[in-house]
Amino acid sequence: MLIFLMRNASLTLLVMIATSGCSIYETYGHGMVVSSRLDKSVATAVELPANAPSISQRYHPMFASAHGEHRGFDVLVPRRTPVLAASDGEVERVSLSILYGNQLILNHGRTANGYRIQTRYFHLGEILVSTHQKVRRGQLVGYSGLTGLAAGFPHLHFEVHQLDENDKPAAIRDIDPQGYWVDGVGKITCYDSARDFKPSPASLTYPVPCRGTDWQ
Repeated sequence: MLIFLMRNASLTLLVMIATSGCSIYETYGHGMVVSSRLDKSVATAVELPANAPSISQRYHPMFASAHGEHRGFDVLVPRRTPVLAASDGEVERVSLSILYGNQLILNHGRTANGYRIQTRYFHLGEILVSTHQKVRRGQLVGYSGLTGLAAGFPHLHFEVHQLDENDKPAAIRDIDPQGYWVDGVGKITCYDSARDFKPSPASLTYPVPCRGTDWQ
């Protein structure tokens, strides 16, 4: 009976990890984006700068893909890669999850139509900020890692969430991060300290440094 329970528990764990969304694409590199497995009707073309760390898995909204949902995208980076705030904001939550490891949630304020924008960073190896702390775009907020049972391989899982004007829990929903880059829909924007970025909760920059850019 004990052996049966142990085998059953192991199978359950494997199923949880397999269905959690995160999966590997190929070796570390720059400028590569895994082909979208979304339905063509909802897919967003992505332009990743050649100096930006590669994306191993795209955003998959619920029911849009036979491969299951994936509420953000995965950036292929080795452990201890700097993780940068995607826009100005405030630390809303720092937490630890069995599946997703060390998690950080930043609140970036409200858009013109009243929606509040959050960015979320999962599987972190280390978090350098605390709840209610103000952060600026491009600020070092932590380091990538391999925490949480769903990590599988070293990477940063990044999400964007939208809340309605009343912040009702039922109204919180994940949205495709590809619609929120500074340079436009699908045009991933590297953070560069030499560039003048206008404050905006809905204009984001890549959550890790791009090769050759001055982010410090």
